[in-house]
Amino acid sequence: MENENVQEQAMNLLNENLDQIRVVRPGELIKGKVVKKGEEGYFVNINYKAEGILPFKERAQGREGEVENQLEEGEEVWTIVTQIDDQGYIWLSREQARYQGAWIDIEESKEKGKILNAKVRKKVKGGLIVDVGINAFLPASCVDLMPRNLDEFLDQSIQVKVIEADRRSRNVVVSRKAVLEEELNRRKQETIASLKVGQVRKGIVRNITSFGVFVDLGGIDGLLHVSEVSWGKVGKLEELFQKGQEIEAKVIAWNPEKEEISLSLKRLIPDPWENIEEKVKAGEVIKGKVVSLKDFGVFVEIEEGLEGLIHISDLSWGYVKHPREVVKVGDIVEARVLEIDKEKKRISLGLKQVFPDPWENIEEKYPLGSQIKVRVNKLNTRGALVEVEEGIEGKIPLEELSWKRVSRVNEVLRRNQLVDAKVIEIDRENRQLILSLRQLRPSPWEEIKTRWQVGDMVEGHIQRLMNFGAFVELSPEVEALLPLSEINWEPLKHPSQVLRKGQTLQLKIIEFKPEEQRIVVSRKALLPDPWESVKSRYPVGSIHEGKVVRVVDFGAFVELEEGWDGLVHISEISEQRISAPSEVLKEGDKVKVKVIKLDDGERKIGLSIKQALKEEEEKEHREHATPNGKVTLGDVIGEKLTNILHNLKK
Repeated sequence: MENENVQEQAMNLLNENLDQIRVVRPGELIKGKVVKKGEEGYFVNINYKAEGILPFKERAQGREGEVENQLEEGEEVWTIVTQIDDQGYIWLSREQARYQGAWIDIEESKEKGKILNAKVRKKVKGGLIVDVGINAFLPASCVDLMPRNLDEFLDQSIQVKVIEADRRSRNVVVSRKAVLEEELNRRKQETIASLKVGQVRKGIVRNITSFGVFVDLGGIDGLLHVSEVSWGKVGKLEELFQKGQEIEAKVIAWNPEKEEISLSLKRLIPDPWENIEEKVKAGEVIKGKVVSLKDFGVFVEIEEGLEGLIHISDLSWGYVKHPREVVKVGDIVEARVLEIDKEKKRISLGLKQVFPDPWENIEEKYPLGSQIKVRVNKLNTRGALVEVEEGIEGKIPLEELSWKRVSRVNEVLRRNQLVDAKVIEIDRENRQLILSLRQLRPSPWEEIKTRWQVGDMVEGHIQRLMNFGAFVELSPEVEALLPLSEINWEPLKHPSQVLRKGQTLQLKIIEFKPEEQRIVVSRKALLPDPWESVKSRYPVGSIHEGKVVRVVDFGAFVELEEGWDGLVHISEISEQRISAPSEVLKEGDKVKVKVIKLDDGERKIGLSIKQALKEEEEKEHREHATPNGKVTLGDVIGEKLTNILHNLKK
């Protein structure tokens, strides 16, 4: 009897399970859930006695090639049963079910507001193309609650709602914004229902402005005004907060009608200035933490909400260009309280006042003319800043580095180098010792006073090439200037056209002022003047053939030889009046010209075409003249006829 009851219970249980297990057939559309990843594909629960197998790769529908199924465990997918093999395995296809299943979800989303998962495929004009089983259009205005860079969403999975769908035209428009608005409204109602003045609530920083921070409390923003951030002085809010940061703030005002919420951070703690006299006293030395560095000084936190300022001038007895040279954020420092202003809520601190002033007996420690060893700290265009000892700084001006001309400090010094220097001035106003390297040895300019004079020939080595000329070393630490105009007789644009660094030259001194440490030399003074040679080849009155190389409004330039040309003024082109040289001349024309002027000052040649032509005509006239001095018409016609016949024979 007992066995019969057991069999009956087993049959009943089997029948109940059979009722829940569906019958599947090839071609059936089924929505299933990914259970796990197998060797050949994904196992999908389709509410059948066996799980279906969805291959990793499938043949693409309507096009060549294959598509890959990339799914996560727990993800729901539409599939179609493709076959049930002899072993009872059910093979599925996601690709064949994509279109049918997608439209079921799309229409359900449009009618009932169902949220769909979508994969962003690409950016197009006006929005994005997303995959909700089929391609759908997501307008840029429906991507987020505020404008966003669409590139951020590429290849991302997002949630959307269908707002337009037409199966016939296969047109689907979706909105992510609608999903966000629904969630935002839900959170907003929950927040409003529980909001009360005096609460401490968590929120996310949504926006940062110059006057405060907007904090999302859950679908609705509260304003944390800059005056409510801290009991102390507040700098730039961007340095204190970041978008997306979670903070806790106290609700200090709430207007339900206008939906305005005011928040405060500083009221989470008592005002530290209420009993300031008991905490801090002028003259005492206190400890604090460096919390901020500014160009003008350092803010030190004495306790939470209570800060003091160490002005840059009170950081060190020496010169400080920026506070970062002395302290860094996070340092614990000891400082003396210089002043407390309760009304303005200001505390002035001094770091250097904790130590004695090293400048009290500076003249005794470093008298004028003394030689000291210093460490090079900084190099700039004006010289070098050096450390004499802690709190005492020195300066070596550029002109005191060497007796020769120095363009850059790093030609002589490098950072952290130890050097000997001579004290030449004590600048108490700027708290600097003015030092010199060159005055540790005699001036070489004294030695050369009687060595050279204007007109002497000297040998020099080129040290530097500049736009305006070259600096030439004549002896150790003595340099002369070779101006650009004194390098060559021909005009130069840069010394490198003729000279090179390190080259040895023979030069002539044309200016000598050792008391001003100035020597000017010339190279071209030792070279033959090409102008003299040109004048001998093209004397005034001579006629030459040249080529027109440039035509301008006032005349034409005619090249006589390479590197030398002359100007034919418009008035010297033709006997007849012309309005522009281009009427009768063009570049490349060969012309006869007469030298009418040689300008030694400007080194220019004046030419004339009309005078050359006139002189040629006079010469031809003389050659055809009869013994009695007359030229007959027959002579002229005969010569021209002979020339014509000669040309025809050619």
